[in-house]
Amino acid sequence: MILQEKEIKSLLEGLIAENPGKEMNVGLSANETGSTRFANNAITTNGVYNRLNLYVEVTKGKKRGIAVVNELNKEKIREAVSRADSLADVAPENSELMPLLGPQTYPQVPSLYFPSTAEFSPGQRVDAILSVIEKAKKQNLTAAGFFETSSSSGAGLNSRGLYYFLNSTRSYYSNTLKSEGGSGWASAEKEDVGRIATGELADRAIKKALDSRGAKPLAPGKYTVILEPAAAADMVSFLLYNFTAREADEGRSFLSLGEGKNRLGEKLVSPKVTIYSDPAFPEYPVFPIGEDGLPVKKTVWIEKGVVKNLIYTRFWAEKNGREPVSFPPNIIMEGENHTLEELIKSTNKGVLVSRFWYIRDLNPMILLLTGLTRDGVFWIENGKLGHPVNNFRFNESPVNVLRNIEMMSRARRVIGGETGQSAVVPALKIKEFNFSSVSDAV
Repeated sequence: MILQEKEIKSLLEGLIAENPGKEMNVGLSANETGSTRFANNAITTNGVYNRLNLYVEVTKGKKRGIAVVNELNKEKIREAVSRADSLADVAPENSELMPLLGPQTYPQVPSLYFPSTAEFSPGQRVDAILSVIEKAKKQNLTAAGFFETSSSSGAGLNSRGLYYFLNSTRSYYSNTLKSEGGSGWASAEKEDVGRIATGELADRAIKKALDSRGAKPLAPGKYTVILEPAAAADMVSFLLYNFTAREADEGRSFLSLGEGKNRLGEKLVSPKVTIYSDPAFPEYPVFPIGEDGLPVKKTVWIEKGVVKNLIYTRFWAEKNGREPVSFPPNIIMEGENHTLEELIKSTNKGVLVSRFWYIRDLNPMILLLTGLTRDGVFWIENGKLGHPVNNFRFNESPVNVLRNIEMMSRARRVIGGETGQSAVVPALKIKEFNFSSVSDAV
């Protein structure tokens, strides 16, 4: 059930108007998603599901009540307002609760809505998947994965006049191809389903599945490693998701200096590294709306290795006399003018990693992570990609990864194998990456 802006705005304005004198923040979101899954060279499920949520928040001083309903009849809407109002009466005071914002001006971003994606049918998803399955069968491989397309609309309005409307589409495709002793994976996410090249993604995964068969043993240790962009995306994402000023100021992160200080302005990683967020970035646009409806603008997080910004919530920014800085809406890391093949050619001895999986935190004070390689690990020797090797568990920090960069490819939009989120990143050639043990995974 996707609603038009006119009817959404009218509903929210009516809700505010019917409750004069109340400090209210209301929102409505609607989503329709079609999903087709496949495994063992056969389609397993195909379905469409809809979500609709009306959010009602009532604030009384430092107390707040929230209610959510998934029906839009008058009785349910009034019930939600009454419940939120009652909850605000009994809620404990929250000293960090910030006042509602007034009207905001949001930067222009490229369109996030494509009718071709919204109208993409189950039959079209099935046809694309059947083509991939046929390719797998010809190579005696087994294909599994899923293809999702969705459209969403939503809006927010508060009693002080802040209003925004969102309208977007999303397409997400992932396939894993398996052979006897080998595995390959490829995935993509786009707003425009016409840019999801399922055939190319299948070909990439098929090649990895065939090339990764017959892996030879390689001992754990520290190696020169080339991370393909999907693996690099996970490292960069885990770094940025931990860029919160409050955790650093309170001595709870790798950005802490003690005595309420953080590493803002310090050199953290290689001068090769510049990472930023930009809602208007053409290859990966996002909504420019942050905490409580604050506008989000381009934010440089790391510039030539130096920490330029940290995430400041409205409360923590006010407490420290700073401007709020929203959570990264997207992640873009600048690369160099090289190809992945040139990174390999420059390597005397090393390891190529296709992607990571099952990444978990070990120590937030040094941002130490552990995780597994998956779907293709290869030995590099004398500038050439050699035989496949066993998978590994790694114990490593994204900070060390970005400190030890020797070379980068051009950046492109990819999906992180663990995070499942898009990022625009290059492939990374790094020194002394720590593989802590061998994994039996394929």
